[in-house]
Amino acid sequence: MKSIPLTLTIYEHRPRGLPTRQLELCCRVSHPAPIPLCILDAWLTVETPDGLQLSEGRLFYTMHNLVDPAVISAGEQGLASIVVPLSPVTLQKIEERRAGTDLILRISSRVRTCQLYAQGETQVLGAPYETRFVHGYNSYVEYTISQSDWIKVLSGLAWSELELLELPSATITASPYLARACKRFEEAQGFYRRGDWEETMINCRKVFEAVIKDTTGKDDLSESEAAFKSLITEPTKAKSINDVIKSFAPFLHLARHEQKPPISIKPEDAMLALRVTGSMLAYLSNR
Repeated sequence: MKSIPLTLTIYEHRPRGLPTRQLELCCRVSHPAPIPLCILDAWLTVETPDGLQLSEGRLFYTMHNLVDPAVISAGEQGLASIVVPLSPVTLQKIEERRAGTDLILRISSRVRTCQLYAQGETQVLGAPYETRFVHGYNSYVEYTISQSDWIKVLSGLAWSELELLELPSATITASPYLARACKRFEEAQGFYRRGDWEETMINCRKVFEAVIKDTTGKDDLSESEAAFKSLITEPTKAKSINDVIKSFAPFLHLARHEQKPPISIKPEDAMLALRVTGSMLAYLSNR
């Protein structure tokens, strides 16, 4: 029996957040056969074009009305979904490879299907055979999520680049002294996701500026020690934290646009800024 390829078109994506992060890809499936087909099973590999494997397994699910047979009739389209689990490690790898650009998913498949034959007033399944999902002339299916849409997906997944550090990010609360700093930190993460490394570092610096101004009421970085002493009840620790932040400030300054000669800011620079700033903000929020 000649294998009949199945055309799969992804028309929508939906993030599913905690406790189990998943990306659902909503699909339409069609085929050129003159009789109905039934999809029995499918094994998918989801990866990026440069070879980063995101998931593999039985990720494909057909959807049919309860009153209809679970087949795709000739000349019609069937609905289905692909559910891709996304662990924290997987998301981190995606962000490292994506580097502020669009995310392209490439889906390879092995699909077991069979034709549906009419025998009198009954219908019977033919012998199963293996085929694949295709799109156009490719033996795989590609789906592009634009950078702006992927940022929305990350938000829907409740993902933070700092998650693997096991920071208590959920406890970075909107206190009167840290609310604006938290907002600046969210903006820094947004710039990182868009691939704007300089603005990531600039907004990390704004985090500390906001803490100082909102704590002391003065827009003066020389008041930093007083600010941290008001947040940290142990003076020795407050002074040490102030020293750490003051020593880190020149690194954040490297992203200023007026630097001459200009300094190239790379993704790893921006990530270091996020990690140090996020760690400090989490520490201050728990005092």
